[in-house]
Amino acid sequence: MKTLRLILGDQLNIKHSWFQKVDGNITYVMTEMQQEATYVKHHIQKIVAFFTAMRSFSEVLETKGHKVLYFKIGDAKNPQGLQQLVTHCIAKTNASKFEYQLPDEYRLDEQLKDICSSLSLAVNAHDTEHFYTERDELAKFFKGKKTLIMESFYRMMRRKHDIMLVNKQPEGGKWNFDHSNRKKWKGTPSIPEALVHKRDVTPLVKEISEAGVETF
Repeated sequence: MKTLRLILGDQLNIKHSWFQKVDGNITYVMTEMQQEATYVKHHIQKIVAFFTAMRSFSEVLETKGHKVLYFKIGDAKNPQGLQQLVTHCIAKTNASKFEYQLPDEYRLDEQLKDICSSLSLAVNAHDTEHFYTERDELAKFFKGKKTLIMESFYRMMRRKHDIMLVNKQPEGGKWNFDHSNRKKWKGTPSIPEALVHKRDVTPLVKEISEAGVETF
């Protein structure tokens, strides 16, 4: 079964279970879309950071042997919209299954649901594996409870994942140190130097401008 998998710009996690095995029947699609670059006006640094990271990630996937379809913002054949992208790539790869990772943004989540409802092939949504929690874990935990206190959920997660516990009790004797964290910083410890990655992105800035993307 040929499968098309969509990777969004904030889902660049090489440790995701998707990428642990190379399968010649799976094609990953990534795209720098007008849709995402222009639905609101973004800062140029944000768009450059996203596109640079996406291009680097696609190269890593290809190096590992994965099949990747990548569309740059200025590519003539770039569909530029998510609906058009999915239908175009399904036809191009002759896929009989479409998969995606659950978006962190409600707008995209709803759009992908609509797209999938219009497809006549098998579809599947996967967890991004970005977080300790699953998407519905909070709702399940508080179901039927009269009070919604974040502290109780926080403690459950500590216990579930055995985080900062000693003999199943909170390390340091307390579940949180919020009161201590309200104290004013007095200059120590010192603030570390900012980590700066120097890279000339002038060509990419030009591509974005020539594609008609307006930025701050």
